[in-house]
Amino acid sequence: MSDKFIHKLFATPVFQFKVKDHGKLNVELSKYIYDLYENDKDGTQRSNVGGWHSKNFKVEKGNVPHNFINAVHGYVKEAMVDGFGWKFNPEKVGVTEIWGIINKKNSFNQIHNHPNTYLSAAYYVKAPDNCGSIQFHEPNEVKKFRHPVIEKKNELNSSGFSIKAEEGNLLIFPSYLYHSVGKNLSSEDRIIVSFNVDIITYKDAKY
Repeated sequence: MSDKFIHKLFATPVFQFKVKDHGKLNVELSKYIYDLYENDKDGTQRSNVGGWHSKNFKVEKGNVPHNFINAVHGYVKEAMVDGFGWKFNPEKVGVTEIWGIINKKNSFNQIHNHPNTYLSAAYYVKAPDNCGSIQFHEPNEVKKFRHPVIEKKNELNSSGFSIKAEEGNLLIFPSYLYHSVGKNLSSEDRIIVSFNVDIITYKDAKY
């Protein structure tokens, strides 16, 4: 057998972090999100099916969303710098949208992505057992529609990947990556905070 080397090109990463002191953070976020729900039970319709999707959080210095963004800032930087190798200028990196989702029993999220931004993230505030894993889908459209019969699954032929929801976990991934959320089979709520990160000019930064 000849020597060989496999060049694994164009990797699509999903960074997974456990946020420090997430217990206290989750108590504050849970109260904030439930308060929003009580004041706006219609929310907005995005990828959610049967669940509640908030409007964008109002971020003000010292409030709960602002404190959360500060808490995860270092993880975003690590993904951008150590992961992607991008140039990091804090004056040009900003959270452009941030929202909460409550998935009650039998609620789920359809497959979607987040266009016109660089990174997206999901943070787990409340994640009971069987509440629905996040599923990432193959971004190569051609590969999805035509492929040989697979005898042994591996990273070269995979068309999807699932990560179990776990409180305190922060997932950061390219915004182009299609993802969905399985049905919440628990009798408890599944709560997440999601946000988009873009590289923008300082004068256009929202948060």
